[in-house]
Amino acid sequence: MAISKRKMNRIKENLTGYAFCLPGIVLFLCVGLYSVCFSIFLSFYNWSGVDFAGTARFEGLNNFKNFLANGNPINTKLFWTGLLHNLEIGALTMVFVIPIAMVLAYVVTNIKRGAGFYRTIYFLPMVASGVGISYVWKGLFGAKGFLNTMFDTLGLDFLVVKQGMLGDPKTALIGVVVTCIWSGIPGTLMLYYAGLSNIDNTYYEAAEIDGASKVQMLLKITWPLLKPMTMITVIQQLNGAFQMFENIWVLTGGGPGGATDVVGTLIYTAAFEDAAYGRASAMGWSVFLLTAVLSVISIRGFKSDT
Repeated sequence: MAISKRKMNRIKENLTGYAFCLPGIVLFLCVGLYSVCFSIFLSFYNWSGVDFAGTARFEGLNNFKNFLANGNPINTKLFWTGLLHNLEIGALTMVFVIPIAMVLAYVVTNIKRGAGFYRTIYFLPMVASGVGISYVWKGLFGAKGFLNTMFDTLGLDFLVVKQGMLGDPKTALIGVVVTCIWSGIPGTLMLYYAGLSNIDNTYYEAAEIDGASKVQMLLKITWPLLKPMTMITVIQQLNGAFQMFENIWVLTGGGPGGATDVVGTLIYTAAFEDAAYGRASAMGWSVFLLTAVLSVISIRGFKSDT
């Protein structure tokens, strides 16, 4: 049976599309998928990074026990403390990012002139280099940085931290949270801006006719319609908190005295300083599973409210 010319052209178009996608697919299969599968496999082995076939030793679940429970008490304490820091950073970031981004999105939505300019300004932290921005914050929070200098100039000596905010165990985590809030606002603002722009004004007009106040409109119309955006924000912030590494490493290196250690820095230390690649992989997958569970809980929680 002869193939029509139209169908032949469609097949050629499809083959052309697959040909363009092929390099990316091959790269993913050879690098991405292989790395993921090997890291799962490695989680059950003790390996120092040299000659896997000759030196790797099967450990079963011992790598997980080493830091979760009934293993090395030091590793266990470090892991749970680091995990707690991840949760604290994520929770505190969300508490501030969501309301601030929502207010800014509302302001930008109602700006008549220069809305594009303000959107660009708010979006800049997302396109800037994360490492470069972290060094800027490190300078601001330093012992002789802008923050201490400003407090000293204003006569607020009780707010001056001699070692710098990132050098004091009591304030280091606060400094990290501040940087996360600053970097987390732009993306969330854009989500809320898109959500607010898509809300039909007839809802507000009908509510105004019924005598609803601005607060009632916010609680009964705006907030429910923005719940999908809030759900995305919560999941993004959770993922970001548990994947955190580069900014912590630049700002504090996990110090002082482990005050800002997170699971990411512990994984790096286990792999590249202790040469315990199996334990590092096990920690990574443990956090992945925890993040997946928390994300599912968040999704179900938002759906149950709708």
